[in-house]
Amino acid sequence: MKFYLESKVGLMQNSNSKIWDNHYTKVKSKLLYPDENLVRILAKLNWQGRALDHGAGSGRHIPLLKNFGYSVKACDYSNTTIENLKKEFSDTEVRLITNTELPYLDNEFDLIISWGVLHYNEINEAKKIISEWKRILIPNSYLACTIRADTDTHLAIQKDLSGSKIKLYSLEEVKSLLEDFKDLKIGYMERTVLGKLDQRISHWIILAKS
Repeated sequence: MKFYLESKVGLMQNSNSKIWDNHYTKVKSKLLYPDENLVRILAKLNWQGRALDHGAGSGRHIPLLKNFGYSVKACDYSNTTIENLKKEFSDTEVRLITNTELPYLDNEFDLIISWGVLHYNEINEAKKIISEWKRILIPNSYLACTIRADTDTHLAIQKDLSGSKIKLYSLEEVKSLLEDFKDLKIGYMERTVLGKLDQRISHWIILAKS
């Protein structure tokens, strides 16, 4: 069993953290409403227990998870995000993470959600994150996440994320990343940017069992 002390900021700083600190100072980054795909997944699961929101961002999914009966912990790579989450969700344990190792116990969670995190990591880093998810999930519990698809043409040109790591994943790469999970279900969602029909925002939507 692994035990982790929370890393001090700056010792192993995630390479994207400064970019995300700046990103989350912008009004447009503060998403208020949960993703409808996650709402559908949680309603279909009819599952409760301990949940982790990995890469919680503005915290839009914390109330959703609580409404479905989960006790919730959250983590993120951005200092700005962590400060905001602690103020808004004072009853929720929130942690800053600075590398791919997660400061949680083996078999701690019944559900992990991670919306829009993995594609800001190269494959080797993403594999380490997924390995950590597997470690901290109770056997036969659930992972729900999204990854940007290789058909996406919008993410790489977002100016406020300039300089961040971005990796768009093919379907085969997604399957390979999650090969240690069971009952893998993958969906695909694509939309265009309003007024810019040539720009596609494309996601793989994933549900799997540990």
